[in-house]
Amino acid sequence: MRAALRNHTNIFLASLVLMTFSGQASAACSRDDVTFYLDKGFSTDQITALCSEASAPAGGALKSEQQGSEQQSVPPAVDDNAMFLKRAIKANKVDLSSSSLIYTQKICIEYGEEDLFGFTPKVCPDVTYMISLKGLEVLDTGKKYGFYGTKEVRIKSSVVEREIISELKDKKPEERELIIEKFESLDKDKETAIPVRDDFSLDEVKQVLLELSS
Repeated sequence: MRAALRNHTNIFLASLVLMTFSGQASAACSRDDVTFYLDKGFSTDQITALCSEASAPAGGALKSEQQGSEQQSVPPAVDDNAMFLKRAIKANKVDLSSSSLIYTQKICIEYGEEDLFGFTPKVCPDVTYMISLKGLEVLDTGKKYGFYGTKEVRIKSSVVEREIISELKDKKPEERELIIEKFESLDKDKETAIPVRDDFSLDEVKQVLLELSS
């Protein structure tokens, strides 16, 4: 019963978001795309922003709709790229749609002042990233701290949404405020670093991302 109610709610919200694009020649996202984002926990405002930025000229879209079905039709090359990124990106719940890359990773955030022993309070919540593929640029590749650390591909995109999905109920209101403030300062606006597993080539990940952005 609860699952059916959630399904009807998502369909209603998907239709509501799509109404935003009713005046355009073609919508940037289909109802399947919107439902996909809703299932990942993103708000209607975030989805509207993503679909607006992801809008492409007719004929440039990566997906088409099958007759009498709402199933997504994805070219084989895109499907191969999706499988590659799911293996290569050092994160959880890696998903690729025709317009965005979504993944979840644990981010450690130091906040507040040092104590008498020189330690700074730290929290490590799960953070979901949603990155628009349209016009994505690769700024640099390398390790997080230059010569050591996690391998990364630093990118810039028209939309980079980040959201803490772990609950911070055990933190006081003033602590949550400090955590959010520090979290929002970690990445520059519309820039972030995509973590890559050690056994994958940074150049290959870079090439796949550039192919998907064109």
